[in-house]
Order: sequence, then structure tokens, then C-alpha cells
Amino acid sequence: MRDPRINPFTKELLAKETMDEWQRLIDTAADIFGVPAGLITRVDREQIEILLSSKTEGNPYAAGYVTKYPESGWYCERTLRSRGLNHIPDAQADPDWKENAAVTGLHMVSYVGLPIRRPDGGEFGTVCFLDNKANRHNELHIKMLGMIQRMIELSLRVIFDKQQLLRHEHLLEDLSRIYPICSYCKRVRDEKGDWVGVEDYIRDVTGTHASHGICPECFAKQEHQWPGAGDPASS
Repeated sequence: MRDPRINPFTKELLAKETMDEWQRLIDTAADIFGVPAGLITRVDREQIEILLSSKTEGNPYAAGYVTKYPESGWYCERTLRSRGLNHIPDAQADPDWKENAAVTGLHMVSYVGLPIRRPDGGEFGTVCFLDNKANRHNELHIKMLGMIQRMIELSLRVIFDKQQLLRHEHLLEDLSRIYPICSYCKRVRDEKGDWVGVEDYIRDVTGTHASHGICPECFAKQEHQWPGAGDPASS
């Protein structure tokens, strides 16, 4: 079974153009907010990574850094759990955060961030900004952060829809051809020459999983063999 925590939006899928656009977003916003660090993080199964880090003076965060997830200790993990705005004006005055490594080691004492959701409803990661001094961020900053969140999510939606369209085109192309089906076991020979089950073939072509049931004709046959099997509609 497919792990629902797998993030299908890999760096390869995101493409350089998307990553460059996101980089410009956080670079510009960090300058406007007057903070040393803007980040976009990405979650994938048991890891959270810094996907992009703003190219601003005094930024201690390096893109590509990865740590465990959950229990990373990152501000961003709280953002993902809350599924909404996470604003920590001064972590030094917050008993939940004053001993955090971001404060004691990196001296990042202010945080504001929002979660990024994938089009399929799963977690992508976060977009956030950190400061080395207390920062309450004004209403305009919060609105701008929300706009950046929506722009990133819109980019993911465009990529997702494009992938869906390509998958459907592939399906139509496959359905337009005749594939050899074994007369005995009903397995299908795929493009690689391998004989695979019909369910596996459909899954690979469409990306969906088959559900199981019994048609009325087969049910009637089975009922003759095992009387009292019951109505298929009630099972």
C-alpha cells in the first residue's frame, strides 16, 4: 500500500523554473520584512528538509539541511501541527521555546510561518521567516505571508494538474492499442514484455487501485454452488 506520507513533489518534479521563482519570493519577502532568514521547507515521510533558504545577510540556515520528522524541534513542525499561522514574536520570553536550539544555538528568536498543503490534501511543508531579534510582524507582513503561501500552493496545483493530464493522455494512448492477454491466467503483457496482473496493469496506467466486488451473473453462479450465500448488495 502506498505510504500517504510520501511527498510526490520531488525536486525533479518541481523543476528549476519553479524553484527559481520560489527563491525570488522568499528573498524579496525577507528583505521587505527586514529579517535574515526566509525558508521553504519540505516534508517527506520521516524527514523534513530546508528546500530553499533566502540569500540574505546573516541567514544561518543552509538549503538542503535535513532532520527527522516528527520530533524535529523546529518551529515549522508546530506550524504543520497547527495547520495555520504560527507566530512567535519572542522565543526568549516563551517557555515552550526559550531553550530551543534555534534560540540557544542559532539566535533565531522570532518566527512567523504558514503550512503549505499539497493539492491532494497532504503536507508539503512550510514557508516561514525568522529574525534574530524580537519581531511582532505587522498585519501587512501577515497578509504578504498568506499571499506567498497561496502562490506556492497554486504552483503545486499547476504541476499536479499537468501530471494528471499527462497520466490521462498516457491512459488514452494505452487504451488505443491492443495488448496481449493470456487466454488462461488473463495476465497482460506490458511494454517491457512482462506479464502482469490486470489489477497491477490498471494501477500502473491510471494510478488508481481496483476495488473488489461480485457482479450479479457471477453471484448467481456462486449461489447455486453455495446456497444461502446472501445478497451481494448487502455484503
